[in-house]
Amino acid sequence: MNSLTRYLFILIALTSIFSCKNEPKSSTNSEAPVAVTSSSADVSSLDILDHDFNIIPEGSRLFIRGFFNNTLVDGAMTINKGKLHIKQGMITKGEFDLDLKTIEQISNRNETTENLMKSAKVFNAEKYKTGQFIITECTKAVNDQQATHILKGTLNFHDKSVPFTAKARVDYVNKNISINAEELTMNASDFGITMSDPSQDHIFFRLTVNGRLL
Repeated sequence: MNSLTRYLFILIALTSIFSCKNEPKSSTNSEAPVAVTSSSADVSSLDILDHDFNIIPEGSRLFIRGFFNNTLVDGAMTINKGKLHIKQGMITKGEFDLDLKTIEQISNRNETTENLMKSAKVFNAEKYKTGQFIITECTKAVNDQQATHILKGTLNFHDKSVPFTAKARVDYVNKNISINAEELTMNASDFGITMSDPSQDHIFFRLTVNGRLL
């Protein structure tokens, strides 16, 4: 082998070695996809949510209307805490605690009437302290200009659960949600409440709940 041939042979060998060292290494494991969490998921629309909400006590109330001691009373109690979960536009969980000690008249406030409402003769706030508004089922309202959803569940006072079905409007804007349910007609006697006049047994309840995305 002459010197020129030997030189070419060495040059080819070195080029081959250099190419192998600089060739990108192949990987058998592809990079794992980034998991989508509730905090990183799209929260722009009610229909794509899958999130929990914190109930905001300010503005969250159960309104009460009825004849108590033969006097028409418009009152309300505060929803002081609760759980709410929305998935794909539906309420899959809704449990709201009602603070009976916050019962008050909305207008024409009267201390005697408010004390009666909290007393053992009516809501018995000293013994029971809280009630619950529980949503167990939710469907979309069809061809209704006011309501967006139909809610089913129970209203609980005095260890008694009374079922309800109500139309409601659910609005979601900028991570805030509001639920406004229509007025429910229920019998006071179903909760163990005795009205002065048996013909005035009906109590009318209306729910307003505000929540903030966690």
